[in-house]
Amino acid sequence: MPLAARTSRIAIIVVAVAMLAACGGGNEQHQMPPPEVGALVVQAQPLTLALEYPAQLRGVRDVEVRARVEGILLERRYEPGAAVKEGDLLFRIDPAPFRAEAARARAELAVQQAQLREAARDRARIEPLAEQRLVSRQDLDAAVAAHERAEAASAAAAAAVRTAELDLSYTEVRAPIAGLTSREVRSEGSLVSTDPDSSLLTQIVQGERLYAELSVPQNEAATLRDAVTRNPAGVQVQLVQVNGTPIGPPGPIEFVAPSVADQTGTVAVRAIIDNRQGTLLPGQVVRARIQGVQVAGAIVVPRRAVMRGPQGTFVYVVDDKGMAQPRPVELGISSGNLVAVTSGLNAGERAVVDGVLKVMPGAPVKATPIQLEPARAPMQVAASDDEKKAPPQQQQR
Repeated sequence: MPLAARTSRIAIIVVAVAMLAACGGGNEQHQMPPPEVGALVVQAQPLTLALEYPAQLRGVRDVEVRARVEGILLERRYEPGAAVKEGDLLFRIDPAPFRAEAARARAELAVQQAQLREAARDRARIEPLAEQRLVSRQDLDAAVAAHERAEAASAAAAAAVRTAELDLSYTEVRAPIAGLTSREVRSEGSLVSTDPDSSLLTQIVQGERLYAELSVPQNEAATLRDAVTRNPAGVQVQLVQVNGTPIGPPGPIEFVAPSVADQTGTVAVRAIIDNRQGTLLPGQVVRARIQGVQVAGAIVVPRRAVMRGPQGTFVYVVDDKGMAQPRPVELGISSGNLVAVTSGLNAGERAVVDGVLKVMPGAPVKATPIQLEPARAPMQVAASDDEKKAPPQQQQR
């Protein structure tokens, strides 16, 4: 081989070896540092529950206005949907037959009263004669009996007058309560009666106070019931719009059902809402936020710190050597973005919250302290919000 060619080949080999050496040194210099994570020092503290549920509004009093006498409906005296006061005239039923009946009853009462006065005079005349034994005992007994029958007949006639006058008053159908009216069920000219199928005329819903009816999951209902029992005035329901804006003042919880519904597995709860400003309507669907419910002495972590692996639910804990170790935990009640840990974590330990997806079991991490955020009620709670499922390479072995 010529000298020039041999020299060139040696130079190429030297350059290649130098490049390989440089590459090897670069790998040592660019070794990946431990991932940076946010770690929370867990402490036992009260957990304020951010409970928020859909709710439907109902009138505290929802009254059916029905006809109490039979007759022709002459007119409607209110505007459908308008507010009425107690005693306002709503409908008029033809009063002519009832006026005639009232007049007949008063005339019958006059006849019976006249007969009563006659019987009283006969008794007054015969009693002195009976004392002087100028008439028989039988005549006295007959006079007394006639007077008593006249008294009874007069009382019956007076009752008939009251009944006729009461029926006459029922021809004016008035509002039994103050509230909002619905549309009329029967129009003018219709024949109404006291039969349940044809007596309904309209409905009135009291709008100044409303029931907010909601359903609470059974695992949260026990905590809610305990809070209401301990401090009834401190637990309030605040209605909110979809964007979280409060609607009106909060109201107290009036009722927590003592049993769980079979079909839904939830517990019915009812609160009273003040609606004197008329901003809410019966039947309206809103969101109800329950305020004032706390769980004392809970170990709390954000939901995003909780992972799930083949062995169950766990949280990464940073040990004294800066290594991330998976710790099996059991979860309790949740509150918005926070969840209580009933076992597996102790006060003072550091739980990985931010950057948890970058953590490998037993690998070093660079932990930065973070603060616990307050509970926020999510607008919608999906099933995946409760726990995050770790990728296969991070699942607990």
